[in-house]
Amino acid sequence: MTWQLTPYTVPLLLATLLATVGAIVTWRHRSGPVETWGSSVQLSVGLWAFLTLCTVSSVPLELKLFWFRSFLVVPPLLTVTTLCFVFHFTGRGDWLTRPRLVALFLFPVATLVLVATNHVHGYMFVDPRVAHGSVSLLEYDLQWGTYAVFGLSYALVVVHSTMLSLKILRSRNVYRRIAFVIIVTTVGSTSMTLFSLAEVSPAPPHFMLLPLAYLAFGTLLIVGTSSITVAKKVPVDRLLSVLGSQRGAVVPLARDFVVEAVDNGIIVFDRNDRVVDVNSTAKRLAGGGRPVGKHVTALVPSEIVLRAGDLEAVLDGSEPVRELREELWVRLDDRERCYDVRVSALGDDDDPVGHVALIHDITEQKRREDQLRAREQELELQKEQLEYQNERLDRFAGIVSHDLRNPLNVAQGYLETILSEVEDTDADDGPAEVSVSVEYLEEVERSHDRMGDIIEDALALARQGKAITETESVTLSVVAKDAWANVETRKATLELGDDCSVVADRDRLLNVFENLFRNSLEHGTPSDEEDDHASPTVRVGRLADGTGFYVEDNGPGIPDDRKESVLEEGYTTATDGTGFGLAIVRDVVTAHGWSIAVTDAADGGARFEISGVDQSDVDDPALPPLGRRSTE
Repeated sequence: MTWQLTPYTVPLLLATLLATVGAIVTWRHRSGPVETWGSSVQLSVGLWAFLTLCTVSSVPLELKLFWFRSFLVVPPLLTVTTLCFVFHFTGRGDWLTRPRLVALFLFPVATLVLVATNHVHGYMFVDPRVAHGSVSLLEYDLQWGTYAVFGLSYALVVVHSTMLSLKILRSRNVYRRIAFVIIVTTVGSTSMTLFSLAEVSPAPPHFMLLPLAYLAFGTLLIVGTSSITVAKKVPVDRLLSVLGSQRGAVVPLARDFVVEAVDNGIIVFDRNDRVVDVNSTAKRLAGGGRPVGKHVTALVPSEIVLRAGDLEAVLDGSEPVRELREELWVRLDDRERCYDVRVSALGDDDDPVGHVALIHDITEQKRREDQLRAREQELELQKEQLEYQNERLDRFAGIVSHDLRNPLNVAQGYLETILSEVEDTDADDGPAEVSVSVEYLEEVERSHDRMGDIIEDALALARQGKAITETESVTLSVVAKDAWANVETRKATLELGDDCSVVADRDRLLNVFENLFRNSLEHGTPSDEEDDHASPTVRVGRLADGTGFYVEDNGPGIPDDRKESVLEEGYTTATDGTGFGLAIVRDVVTAHGWSIAVTDAADGGARFEISGVDQSDVDDPALPPLGRRSTE
């Protein structure tokens, strides 16, 4: 019979499965060297349990010796992998350089050599034998080599237990509890080997107590390190508070609780810009995970950073961590967040031992500031609109009191003359036919027409001063032709130059052309053709620099000393003009955000250049061809 069933077979098999499952789960969820080495530790424990299971369950001496020799290499392997895991977990992974890793793994390699050559020197064990009873068990006499291997293993256990103890004392977050769980399971499992080594174990001396104890400690380890909720329930703070009170160290512990509870994030960096400590708030701001031991460049993913200012050079590694204060905008969960980050030096300012970053979420504050700024802008706009409306009311008051009074007085004067003639006729001859001068009636009619024009232009001026709210892309030539059709052009000619499309309010742009055309037709008759055969020409086209368009005529032009005045309200050189037409043009241009300039055409006429216009070249073959339109 080669194999046997013992009371230890099932527990050892369960320990093997538990360690294997733990290793697989840790490996699949790895995000760095901490999880990688943690998986190696679990595999080492599983190998310990499996080789012990094979040693106990096999029957022939040769087979038992094979499994037992293989097992003796596992204790130093488990110790080294645990030490590497603790180095990375406590943020000291940089110490594990390649030469040092090689030196550490020389320990299990040397043990393997001693075990493989034990039949020659007998340094590890002697006198192997099988004790027959209800089950066959391997017995042996351990030698100094085995004790030396375990002694060195215990020394390394003391090293990594000390590192974990310091982690517990210095941590300010949940890592304190996780470190406590690890040290309890490590020390608790390792202490079980002392009974086997001293051959006082209640189980046969095949080092079975460690895998059997792992059934309890391993479950605690897996749950305590993988579940933050469970880890937070570990009463390590209460234990430390009792010990701290005995040492008179209540203040540091109280500070730890405050640091954990504050809303501000706190991150501590060492000289190499790696995270050595972080509180729960900062960990949450950094997106979770395990930031301890990571370099600052791995702390915040670059793809979520929207704006970082001077902090950007620190986050991408082009500059070391230094004292600064900056606002960091990031995108988290499809929402933009803003953090006020203040980095201060720890220790001597000239040679700091590290830096601490205080992180405060100011997103709501920034939003309130934006809302307040928007409200202020809205109020300022309302103020400007009220001032503008008051200015308009003043203008209307001036129009009513001055411009309308003149034609009204004229109409009243002629009307009084007509009435007086009627009264004289009635007094001399009695009721009879009354003859009224047509000239007087025509003057009254012209005065009323004049008042109607003034009222119409005043209303247009009020409307055109409003802000532009809706725009569209319109073709310059099309709007110009439509405006030309709305104006009484008589024998005038419209010429269209280079065409373009502009972004504008079409109706108000149409009004611009109508008023410019009327101005040209009223004032732009060629100076040498002041007769019925005069034929003024109006040209429309795109400016040579592509910034806008122009309207010009071939008339006598505008004197230089009047070029600025013609755009003002009420300015006119015509006896029957209102002086509002070009003012309307100016207001519409200004409402669009454009500029208007009065200059001279190439042939001496008046030219109005409108610039600052959003436009693009017209390449659409469906547009009407450019050319000349005449009213003849």
